[in-house]
This record gives sequence, C-alpha cells and structure tokens, in this order.
Amino acid sequence: MQPDNGRSPGSLPALSADKIAALSPSGVLLILAAIAALYFGRDILIPFALAILISFAMAPVVQQLRRLGVPRMPSVLIIVACLSLAVASFIVVLASQTIDLAGNLPRYQTNLEAKIQSVKEVAPGGGLIDRLSGMVVKLTKEASAQATAAPMGAGDDQSRPVQVQVLPNALSPFELAWEVGRPLIEPFAIAGIVLVFSVFMLLEREDLRNRLIWLLGPQDLTRATAAMDDAAQRLSRFLLAQALLNLGYGTAFGLGLLIIGVPNPVLWGLLAAVLRFIPLVGGLAAAILPTILAFAIDPGWLMPIETIGLFVLLDIIVVNAVEPLLYGSSTGLSPFAVLFATIFWLTLWGIPGLLLATPLTVCLAVLGRHVPQFGFLDVMLGSTPALAPEAHFYQRILAGDPLEASELAERHMLQQSRQALFETMLLPAIHMAQADRRRGALDGPRRSAVWSGILAAVVDLEDDAPDGPAAVLCLGARDDLDQAAAHMVAQLLTDAGIACRCAEGAGALPGAPEAAVVVVTNAGPATEHQLGRQIRRIRRRIGSQAVLLIALFEPDDVEARVLEPTEPRTIVTRGFAAVTTVVSQQLPRPAAPDEPAAAVEGLPPDIAAA
Repeated sequence: MQPDNGRSPGSLPALSADKIAALSPSGVLLILAAIAALYFGRDILIPFALAILISFAMAPVVQQLRRLGVPRMPSVLIIVACLSLAVASFIVVLASQTIDLAGNLPRYQTNLEAKIQSVKEVAPGGGLIDRLSGMVVKLTKEASAQATAAPMGAGDDQSRPVQVQVLPNALSPFELAWEVGRPLIEPFAIAGIVLVFSVFMLLEREDLRNRLIWLLGPQDLTRATAAMDDAAQRLSRFLLAQALLNLGYGTAFGLGLLIIGVPNPVLWGLLAAVLRFIPLVGGLAAAILPTILAFAIDPGWLMPIETIGLFVLLDIIVVNAVEPLLYGSSTGLSPFAVLFATIFWLTLWGIPGLLLATPLTVCLAVLGRHVPQFGFLDVMLGSTPALAPEAHFYQRILAGDPLEASELAERHMLQQSRQALFETMLLPAIHMAQADRRRGALDGPRRSAVWSGILAAVVDLEDDAPDGPAAVLCLGARDDLDQAAAHMVAQLLTDAGIACRCAEGAGALPGAPEAAVVVVTNAGPATEHQLGRQIRRIRRRIGSQAVLLIALFEPDDVEARVLEPTEPRTIVTRGFAAVTTVVSQQLPRPAAPDEPAAAVEGLPPDIAAA
C-alpha cells in the first residue's frame, strides 16, 4: 500500500471526479454565465449583497438581545435604528468637517506656491522646468491668437462672423430643486433598498436559512448545515474584528494628526476608519489627503514627514501585530485570494465591489469547502495549504532545489520540536521517495539526485557537535535515505546531551569502533531475513563488546512486527522516542558506592551475562 501522497489533515484533499467536473467545458460556460449575470445584474445584486453583509454583522447582536428577553421585532428595529443613527451622524460630521476644510483652503495657497517654487529651484534641471513652463504658456497664447485672428482675404470688419451666444431660460424653483436633488436620488434609493433588505433578512433569518439549506441539498443536512454555520461564523467574526480594528485605527490616526497639528483630524480619522474596509489600498488612500494637506499648510517639511511616519508606524503595527491577533484564520482566504478578489469584484461592481470583495470571496471559499461540485474554489481561494508539509518538502527535492527544502524544514522547526519535524515531515518524505522507487518513477541518476538531496537537507539541520569522544555511532543500513535517518537520530541524541557521531556513509563502518552503542537505521521496511543478515554483518565489524541497536522507521501502513534478535547485545526498536530511550539506558553512567559492576557498565544483568 503506497502512502497517500500529499494528503494530511493540514492540506487540501485531492480533487475528485465531481469536483473536476466543474472545470469541464460545460462547467466553464456555466461559470462565465454566472459572471455575466453578476455584471449585468449589479444594480439589483449590489444592494442585496450589502444587505446580506449587514445582516451577517448584526445577527449576533440581535441574538444577544433576544437572549436578554427582547422579542425579535423590537430587537431588529433597535439595531436598525442605532445603525441608521450612526450612519447619519457620520455623514453630518463628515460634511461639516469637509465644509470647514474647504473654507480654509485659500489660506494655504501661499504656502503651497512657495513649496512648489522651492522644489523647482532645488530639483536638478530646475531651469529646464521653467523653460518648459514658459514654452507651454507661449504656445497656448499663440494658439489662442490664431484661433481669434481674421480669416485670409477678409477686407473689413463687416465680413467677420458675429458670435452668438444662446442663454438658457431661468430655472423655476421646482426645476432648480430637481437639478440639485437628482444626483442624490440614486444613493438614497440604494440606501433604502439595502435597509429594507436588511430588516427583512434579520426578521426572516431562520426561514431564509432553511430555504438555502434546501437549495444546497436537503438529502445531506449535515453538510448543508456545516456550510451555513461555517459561513456565518467566519463572516461574523471577520466583520466584527474588522469594525473594531478600523475604529481603533481611525481613532489613533486622528489623535496622531491632532498632535502633529494637521487641520481637521476628525475628518481624516473618520475617512481612515471607513477606507480601511477596502482591502489592500484603503489604508494608503486614507493617508494621501492628510499628507497633501500637511504639505500645503506647513512652511517647512516636518509636518508632512511626520504624517507619513505616523501612517507607516500605524500600518506596521496593525498589519504585523493586531490583524493576525484579531483575524487569525477567520476568513480562511489566502493572500492571493484577497488580491484576486479585490481586482475581480472591482472590475464587476466598481467601488461597492471593493467593500464586498472579502465577504463575498469568503462565501465562495466556504461553498467550495462544503459542496463537492465547487471544490476547486477551496483550492483556488482557501488558505489551507495545497500540499502537506512532507509533500511540499519532497516536491522541492524532486525539483532539484534542496536549499529551499532545507529552508522549509527550518521554518517548520521554529514552530515545533525537532523530533516532531522528523516524524511529520522528513520521514514521510523519505517514505514517498521509497514508494516512487518501488513503482518505477525514480531510477538511475534521478534517484541518486533525490537521495542525495534529502540527505543534504537533513545534514543542513545539524548544529555544531561538541568536541570529544562519541559514545554513540549512528550508521545508515543501506543507502542515503537510511543515512539521512541516521543523521536524524544523531541530532536527537545530541539534543538529549549524548555525544554521538555519524559514519561517513551508509554501510561505511570501521572495524571495532570505540563507541559503546552503534545505532543502525532503516528508513524503510525490511524483512526478517534482511535484518538478520544486517545484524550478523555489522556484528562481525564492531565485535562483541558494543551494543548494537537496530532502529526501524517504517511507514504507518506497514504492520508492526515483533522481532527477536538472536545475537547477544542486540536490540531492535522502532521510532525516534524509543531509540533515544534505549540509548540512554544502555550508556555507562557513574557508579554508586553500593552498585554492582553490571550496573556500572550501564547494561542489564542478562545482557552483561551474555
């Protein structure tokens, strides 16, 4: 039975036939039709998607009010009223701050002109800038003069055409109100539709959930319920965490600008809190306008530099410390999926698509995770690694890149112990290589390259060994893969404080070694006949004094066998933990005054007697 290449609880399962069917020509046409429907139906779908987003965000609050004894209808109305009041307050404050900023802009014109002039003077080629500006002005004047000059052959002023200007009629009060209010009709209409949808979804949440479960498949309620719960939990956690984070970011940004002295810090703090809902570019967009304003109002350069520094500092703290703590794996999306979703939904739905990109993509990833026909969405968008750690390591070895394989192993060793790394990544990768050899996928030079690459990656993980005589000698039984297992054992024994060394190569054992224990490793399965020959051959080389320990590291799918060695001072064991324990027991230790000689040698009485 061959190992399940690349499969582990921490990696994606292989795509089955029904998942691949979605990528057939008919499946691709269906996906294209869905994208076209999203584009042409955006006027209806955008308000609906916004309402879903609001209902997911407000549902936990409604449930909390219901636990306190408030009926559903009052709970929904209270939440909607508070949300509407918050949005109205935000619009009022934003408008007042914008009006105040617009009234103060003429005061900053002198500083701005002086800054531009100083840039022109100190910039390389400043004279070139002046000459180019003068040339543009001169050409503009000449073009204007030619456009107003008299045509060729015109003899007098009477032949010149008379310019006629048609003035529109004065607007009535109703028409004036219509012209002013017409641009506001569409936003308010969309807001009203979103509000109605949100109230309805919060009131009929259970009924809508049951209908969606029926659409996902009433014959498999377990899977449909898991998909609904997964999507609701991920979206609710993400939206709540994002709202709290953006509120804190906007507050810190506004306070920082207040300390720096940038005008209207409340306006910039509110914009920063809102714009950070836009993935990837929202934070940068929030910093551009206050930086330009600081550039315009400050006679020097300190204020814009401080504004940029504030943005960089906050962004570093939020991205590297706060977001991983709050978000964790709540979205289940890979960084590539977030970038792709931002571009995709921006192209389809414009600015609203930016706000909805992450939540909608979360729903698609959950759909792919729980509905087999859409499993390719989980592969493309999900954060679960496509390859298990052992498969990723082995793939880099197959690609002829042992350096990246070593770096991968080192990164994993920062997150787990050395023994766990060997048991979960390196040893399974060795078993994959042995399985490929048995089925004929590796032979000749390619096999040699893979074997030596795995050995080199394991050796790169070694620390500097302490000087002095080694009490344990580790040796690979047959090939470089066995020798890689020997190096793993040596590293674990060194970490346990046991002095040991490895032989030069697999089977390269000098006669009569000075080590008290000789560990011979077998990275793959071996028959009883092979082990017997191996024990006799090595025992002839090391003599009868040293303890011979045969370490077996077989795949999990190989049935464990009880092997009784016939040679004295010989032990057969399995696994890294057992090897470390047995070696610790077999090494000599200082004698106590009343301890017998056999104990001084560190051997059990039956072995000593043999």
